[in-house]
Formats: sequence, structure tokens, C-alpha cells
Amino acid sequence: MLVLIGTVPNKSGLHIGSASAVGGNLKIGDTEFPVERGTAAMAASAAMICEFYGLQKPLCIFGADSGDGVGTNMMFHEVFENLDKYDPDVVTLHYMFPKVGYGGPFIAKVDSLKKRPQLIADAGGMYLMKTTKLADKFDVFTPDQGELYFLADEMAPHPLYVREEIANKNLTVASLAGLAYNNKNTAKTTVIKGAIDYIYRDGAKVNEVTGPNIPAMEAIGGTGDTITGMLSALRFKGDPDADLKALTINRLIGERIGCTPATQISEFIKAIPEAVEEYEKKSR
Repeated sequence: MLVLIGTVPNKSGLHIGSASAVGGNLKIGDTEFPVERGTAAMAASAAMICEFYGLQKPLCIFGADSGDGVGTNMMFHEVFENLDKYDPDVVTLHYMFPKVGYGGPFIAKVDSLKKRPQLIADAGGMYLMKTTKLADKFDVFTPDQGELYFLADEMAPHPLYVREEIANKNLTVASLAGLAYNNKNTAKTTVIKGAIDYIYRDGAKVNEVTGPNIPAMEAIGGTGDTITGMLSALRFKGDPDADLKALTINRLIGERIGCTPATQISEFIKAIPEAVEEYEKKSR
């Protein structure tokens, strides 16, 4: 099972259930969430990939959190109590209030499972695990190139607090990735999202994606979230090229729909099946 864990800003309570993408929205059980960016965009993208390949629907554990940490508390309480019942193959952490007290117990819970799942983190989940010095317990981090500075700075508790001596240097992606790995502040695989996408594994660059080159994608909120969602689902599928495939499909979507800075992320997500089919045809 693919388990997606994160917060949403627009609904109250705790939302647990199988996810599907319906008419541009994310549906969990009987509840629909608008897909604009963030956790909902990530989950809808994962759901589209799972549907395309006939996989089991992702299970979402979502807490409503407007920045006070209440939804994050509910979400982690469910994880600590019941994660073993879901028998996860892949667990992805996304937006959340990064309460440092949850990092260690989360890893302890994962370590207690009979089968250890792959662990993926983006956004607040990635911030939490880096800040609590548990990043190297994860299989994949998916930072953008700005967040890579945060991973490279062993002292920064948040991307807003990267030290000047690092932030003001014109460091290369390779240099930043090297710092992140040397300080054990990133996962085994680091998928770096940007104008050029990079894949690093155990400190070494193993691939990069330069095209199709769609500059407008940089201005569309949520295109990084779609990568994380698709990557999570493709790893759940057991695809050996999951990381590269997710990055490439994301760019194919931008090209296919002729995106502009005004394009909504829901339009991106609706086009996932056609882009996946195009990718598969080109790969045969």
C-alpha cells in the first residue's frame, strides 16, 4: 500500500481514506478537496498514476492544519496508533507543521513494522526529518533548488534561516548536494527539482533532466508537488526508473497542455494519463 501523510488547509478534522482524482478535485472517501497545490496536488497526482497502472488506490492520512499544529497532531496520532495496520510499502510525508518531537517517534514506528516501507519526504516532512537529524533514514527527498540550500546548511532549522555564508554564495548544485550528503542532511536519493532536474544517489549525480524545457512551469504553484506524488506512486509500482520517469512525465505534461504561468495545477493533473501514455510509447 502507498500511504500519503500530510496536512490540508481547508477542511476540519482528520481525513483517512483511499484517494482518487475526480473532476479536478481530490476525493477521499466522500470528501472532496480542491486541488490547488500542496498535499492535495501531491495525492491527486499519485492517485492518477495508480489508476493508470491499475494499482491499489493510495491511502491518505490528512489532518486539517491552518498553522496551529492541531491537524499535524491528529495525523501523527493516527500514524503512531495504526500505521502497522495499513501494511505500507511506501510512505510519503508532505506538508505539515514540522514539530520536532515527532521525528524520532515516527522513525521508531517505522522500524517496528514487520516490513520496512520506502520513505519519501517533501516540504514540511523533509524539513522535520532534516532538522531532527533523521534525513538519512529516508529513501528519497524531493527538494527544489532553493530547499537544497537548506539541506546543505547543517544548522538551518528552516529554509528561511539558511546562513548568509551559504545563501550568499553562488554554489553549484553539485556543491550543495555534496554538503547535504556530507552532513547526513538528505536521503539516500535526492531528486532536485528546477529548470534542470537532478537525481543524486549516495552523493553522486546519476541523472539529470533538461527537456522538454518549459520555463512557464517554474511559475506554476504545485508542479513540484505533482513530481512527488507521481514518484511515490511509481516507486509503489516498483518501477526501476521511478524518479527519472516522474520528472520526465511532469515536463511532458507542461508541453502537452501548452502551459503558461496562469495554468492551474488541476489542469496538469488531468493530463497525467495522456503524458504517461506518451512516455510509455516512447520507451518501447
